[in-house]
Amino acid sequence: MDTATKPVHTLVLDTGAIIKNEPPIASLIAQSESLVTVPAIISEIRDAATRSRVETTLLPFLTIRSPASTSIKFVTDFARKTGDLAVLSKPDIQIIALTYEIECERNSGDWRLRRVPGQKRLNGAPPVKTDIDAADEETSPANVTNEAQGLQKLTATAAPWFH
Repeated sequence: MDTATKPVHTLVLDTGAIIKNEPPIASLIAQSESLVTVPAIISEIRDAATRSRVETTLLPFLTIRSPASTSIKFVTDFARKTGDLAVLSKPDIQIIALTYEIECERNSGDWRLRRVPGQKRLNGAPPVKTDIDAADEETSPANVTNEAQGLQKLTATAAPWFH
Protein backbone atom coordinates (compact mmCIF):
# COMPACT_ATOMS: atom_id res chain seq x y z
CA MET A 1 0.00 0.00 0.00
CA ASP A 2 1.32 3.44 -0.90
CA THR A 3 2.12 5.46 2.24
CA ALA A 4 0.34 8.51 0.83
CA THR A 5 -2.97 6.65 1.04
CA LYS A 6 -2.61 5.40 4.61
CA PRO A 7 -5.20 7.00 6.89
CA VAL A 8 -2.91 7.32 9.93
CA HIS A 9 0.58 8.73 10.05
CA THR A 10 1.69 7.41 13.46
CA LEU A 11 0.02 4.81 15.62
CA VAL A 12 1.21 4.53 19.22
CA LEU A 13 0.75 0.97 20.50
CA ASP A 14 -0.11 -0.17 24.01
CA THR A 15 0.43 -3.66 25.41
CA GLY A 16 -3.17 -4.82 25.02
CA ALA A 17 -3.28 -4.36 21.26
CA ILE A 18 0.08 -6.12 20.88
CA ILE A 19 -0.77 -9.08 23.11
CA LYS A 20 -4.29 -9.59 21.71
CA ASN A 21 -3.07 -8.99 18.16
CA GLU A 22 -6.30 -7.04 17.63
CA PRO A 23 -6.32 -5.53 15.15
CA PRO A 24 -3.77 -7.84 13.54
CA ILE A 25 -0.27 -6.48 13.04
CA ALA A 26 -0.72 -6.66 9.27
CA SER A 27 -3.73 -4.31 9.55
CA LEU A 28 -1.79 -1.86 11.68
CA ILE A 29 1.06 -1.83 9.19
CA ALA A 30 -1.37 -1.37 6.29
CA GLN A 31 -3.20 1.52 7.99
CA SER A 32 -0.29 3.47 9.46
CA GLU A 33 2.94 4.88 8.11
CA SER A 34 4.65 4.49 11.47
CA LEU A 35 4.15 2.21 14.50
CA VAL A 36 5.65 3.44 17.77
CA THR A 37 5.74 2.35 21.40
CA VAL A 38 7.74 2.90 24.57
CA PRO A 39 10.36 0.44 25.88
CA ALA A 40 8.22 -0.52 28.90
CA ILE A 41 5.50 -1.94 26.64
CA ILE A 42 7.83 -4.49 25.05
CA SER A 43 9.15 -5.52 28.47
CA GLU A 44 5.55 -6.17 29.66
CA ILE A 45 5.21 -9.03 27.15
CA ARG A 46 6.16 -12.13 29.09
CA ASP A 47 4.33 -14.92 27.26
CA ALA A 48 6.87 -16.81 25.11
CA ALA A 49 4.54 -17.29 22.13
CA THR A 50 3.47 -13.64 22.10
CA ARG A 51 7.06 -12.43 22.53
CA SER A 52 8.14 -14.63 19.59
CA ARG A 53 5.30 -13.29 17.40
CA VAL A 54 6.17 -9.72 18.33
CA GLU A 55 9.89 -10.22 17.68
CA THR A 56 9.34 -11.79 14.26
CA THR A 57 6.34 -9.88 12.90
CA LEU A 58 6.13 -6.54 14.70
CA LEU A 59 9.60 -5.40 15.80
CA PRO A 60 10.90 -4.94 12.24
CA PHE A 61 8.15 -2.32 11.73
CA LEU A 62 8.12 -0.81 15.23
CA THR A 63 9.98 2.24 16.47
CA ILE A 64 10.71 2.13 20.20
CA ARG A 65 10.94 5.63 21.63
CA SER A 66 10.86 7.21 25.07
CA PRO A 67 8.92 10.45 25.55
CA ALA A 68 10.71 13.57 26.78
CA SER A 69 10.50 14.39 30.48
CA THR A 70 8.52 17.54 29.64
CA SER A 71 5.82 15.42 27.94
CA ILE A 72 5.68 13.05 30.92
CA LYS A 73 5.34 16.03 33.27
CA PHE A 74 2.51 17.54 31.18
CA VAL A 75 0.58 14.25 31.15
CA THR A 76 1.20 13.57 34.84
CA ASP A 77 0.05 17.07 35.83
CA PHE A 78 -3.04 16.80 33.60
CA ALA A 79 -3.94 13.35 34.99
CA ARG A 80 -3.49 14.64 38.55
CA LYS A 81 -5.99 17.45 37.80
CA THR A 82 -8.56 15.01 36.38
CA GLY A 83 -8.10 12.51 39.20
CA ASP A 84 -6.85 9.82 36.81
CA LEU A 85 -3.23 9.69 37.98
CA ALA A 86 -3.91 7.00 40.60
CA VAL A 87 -5.21 4.55 37.97
CA LEU A 88 -2.51 5.11 35.35
CA SER A 89 0.56 2.88 35.39
CA LYS A 90 3.99 4.21 34.51
CA PRO A 91 3.76 2.62 31.00
CA ASP A 92 0.29 4.19 30.56
CA ILE A 93 1.71 7.62 31.35
CA GLN A 94 4.63 7.02 28.98
CA ILE A 95 2.29 5.94 26.14
CA ILE A 96 0.04 8.98 26.62
CA ALA A 97 3.09 11.28 26.87
CA LEU A 98 4.56 9.84 23.68
CA THR A 99 1.23 10.30 21.90
CA TYR A 100 1.05 13.90 23.15
CA GLU A 101 4.63 14.53 22.01
CA ILE A 102 4.07 13.10 18.53
CA GLU A 103 0.86 15.14 18.17
CA CYS A 104 2.80 18.32 18.99
CA GLU A 105 5.60 17.42 16.56
CA ARG A 106 3.29 16.49 13.69
CA ASN A 107 0.99 19.49 14.04
CA SER A 108 3.36 22.30 15.03
CA GLY A 109 2.34 22.49 18.67
CA ASP A 110 -0.56 21.59 20.91
CA TRP A 111 -3.19 23.83 19.29
CA ARG A 112 -5.54 20.85 18.68
CA LEU A 113 -5.45 19.77 22.34
CA ARG A 114 -6.63 21.06 25.71
CA ARG A 115 -4.10 22.30 28.24
CA VAL A 116 -6.39 21.95 31.27
CA PRO A 117 -9.31 19.62 32.06
CA GLY A 118 -12.68 21.10 31.18
CA GLN A 119 -11.23 23.58 28.71
CA LYS A 120 -14.06 24.39 26.29
CA ARG A 121 -12.00 25.31 23.26
CA LEU A 122 -8.81 24.06 21.74
CA ASN A 123 -5.59 26.01 22.29
CA GLY A 124 -5.92 28.08 19.17
CA ALA A 125 -5.91 28.04 15.44
CA PRO A 126 -3.53 26.08 13.24
CA PRO A 127 -0.13 27.74 12.81
CA VAL A 128 0.15 30.14 9.89
CA LYS A 129 1.52 28.35 6.85
CA THR A 130 4.74 29.50 5.28
CA ASP A 131 5.66 29.05 1.62
CA ILE A 132 7.48 25.83 2.56
CA ASP A 133 4.40 24.50 4.41
CA ALA A 134 2.11 25.32 1.51
CA ALA A 135 4.10 22.94 -0.68
CA ASP A 136 3.87 20.17 1.92
CA GLU A 137 0.74 18.06 1.40
CA GLU A 138 1.19 16.36 4.80
CA THR A 139 0.16 19.52 6.68
CA SER A 140 -2.94 20.31 4.63
CA PRO A 141 -6.20 20.54 6.63
CA ALA A 142 -7.71 17.69 4.59
CA ASN A 143 -4.84 15.37 5.52
CA VAL A 144 -5.00 16.39 9.19
CA THR A 145 -8.74 15.60 9.19
CA ASN A 146 -8.26 12.28 7.40
CA GLU A 147 -5.43 11.40 9.76
CA ALA A 148 -7.57 12.19 12.80
CA GLN A 149 -10.48 10.13 11.45
CA GLY A 150 -8.20 7.17 10.75
CA LEU A 151 -6.69 7.46 14.22
CA GLN A 152 -10.16 7.44 15.79
CA LYS A 153 -11.04 4.22 13.95
CA LEU A 154 -7.84 2.47 15.03
CA THR A 155 -7.79 3.68 18.62
CA ALA A 156 -11.37 2.55 19.08
CA THR A 157 -10.19 -1.03 18.68
CA ALA A 158 -6.54 -0.79 19.70
CA ALA A 159 -6.74 1.34 22.84
CA PRO A 160 -10.31 2.04 24.03
CA TRP A 161 -9.02 3.65 27.27
CA PHE A 162 -7.31 6.37 25.24
CA HIS A 163 -10.58 8.22 24.57
